[in-house]
Amino acid sequence: MKNKKYLIPFTAMLFLLGCTDSSVIDLPLEDLSGKVVIEGNVTDKNGPYQVKVTRSDKTTQTTNPQPVSNAVVVISDNHGQSDVLQYNNGIYKTVNLTTHYGDTYTLSVTVDGVTYKAESKMPENVEFTDLKQKNTYDYGYVERKLIPIFKDPDVKGNYYLFRVDGYYNSKFTLFSDYTGNGEVNGRALNNSGFLKGSKVKVEMQCIDETVYNYFNALSKLSSDNTINNLTPVNPPSNISNGALGYFSAHTSSEREIIIQD
Repeated sequence: MKNKKYLIPFTAMLFLLGCTDSSVIDLPLEDLSGKVVIEGNVTDKNGPYQVKVTRSDKTTQTTNPQPVSNAVVVISDNHGQSDVLQYNNGIYKTVNLTTHYGDTYTLSVTVDGVTYKAESKMPENVEFTDLKQKNTYDYGYVERKLIPIFKDPDVKGNYYLFRVDGYYNSKFTLFSDYTGNGEVNGRALNNSGFLKGSKVKVEMQCIDETVYNYFNALSKLSSDNTINNLTPVNPPSNISNGALGYFSAHTSSEREIIIQD
């Protein structure tokens, strides 16, 4: 990658996130109507990147978030860079901010005089080396699953989010090195129901611990796994001042596979 890149966000899709860790987080629901919802990401890919700012209007699975067009959105890093994002058609986009592995990024969003801040550190890249298919059989039914192949670093503290792109049964899967530290991954993604002959693209993100904790908690609060549903619940966000959502600085790599028998 270039020595520095551009920032981004990506739409926080509240799926039913699949987690392999068995920890249970018991979080109370609240009336979160009118809360500011921020969905932002910084990646190691080329920009411009995006931040989405909305307001929730009710505490249900059918919430209809309203775009916030008057926010002041700034992203900076630990080297003194700072970029004021420009608003266009519901999305705030970066102009010239660059990114690099190991750097820490700060997101500042000011709405109606209230400033919300979040911080995330981009991990070092872990190579996504392969994507393999594994079939299991149950009373004549074939369940086709996918195993992302990557070598977890020996040093503990690595977290991964996987997203299956362009497939009707799309879910997120979360892995951590609480188990399998320093090993080649052999765990399957939570997605299933792949059709023979279909092309499936999987994105692997190396994320930091705060983002992992957010999505891990979110998976236990959400009962819906569709890509467009951002439920106004209150998992432990890394955004200050009571805003919902998350800000993630992560790596991004993809692999494709054609589903076989």
